[in-house]
Amino acid sequence: MRDFRAAVIFLTRVPITIGKKEMPELSRVVPWFPIVGALIGVLVGASYWSLSQIVPGTIAATASIALGIIVTGAFHLDGLADIADAFPGAATVERRLEILKDSRLGTYGTSALVLVLLLEIASLANLSPLDGFKVAIAASSLGRASAVLVMLISRPAQASGLGVSYVSDLSPWRSSIGILAGSILTFGLLGLPGLILTLCCLPPALIIRGWSYRSIGGISGDTLGAVAQVSQMVVVLVAVGVLGSTCECL
Repeated sequence: MRDFRAAVIFLTRVPITIGKKEMPELSRVVPWFPIVGALIGVLVGASYWSLSQIVPGTIAATASIALGIIVTGAFHLDGLADIADAFPGAATVERRLEILKDSRLGTYGTSALVLVLLLEIASLANLSPLDGFKVAIAASSLGRASAVLVMLISRPAQASGLGVSYVSDLSPWRSSIGILAGSILTFGLLGLPGLILTLCCLPPALIIRGWSYRSIGGISGDTLGAVAQVSQMVVVLVAVGVLGSTCECL
């Protein structure tokens, strides 16, 4: 379970350790991302279900999404903000890569964060407490599964960096098991609608991948963070249409 614990350490701020041995290679940790994502979703979903019993859905959804941000340290949101600033905001590959490394947040990045979070909160608030619980788990797992899929079919934009660490020596069969686990979990929770939610992750993942290739010649760690975050948001958004909204949460 060392690889699983390492994935928890990598994706969250949960204070656990993996013992005295060195951290496993990222290529061994990555396949566990969808499982860790599901556990994060359990926290978010349970928070939404519980709070929905005592406060309006919008407040419950906002607090629950905030909990997810705290648990993950805004890890994927950071990647989304970085590519939103870098890709449309510079004319050359070199300048885009420079912006990706800049810790400052620009107008594009701020706008992307606000819009994605608002859409996710509004969508979750329109689901019943039980559906919201299930969808939160599915969205969090599928978001990370989408990132793993993009890793499998992409090349890194640079010769070094976190994106290279993700992709190098990544085992296709181990990663496929991780992706499959996220899909099976979603189907188990939601049945046939779960298949629709799984498929709806593909367009945002492939669009962001294509945008990254066009902008910097490959993918980076920030690209993968954006894929995970946007795919997660799209799952919750589509779930409102697939499962139906409820006025009780408004």
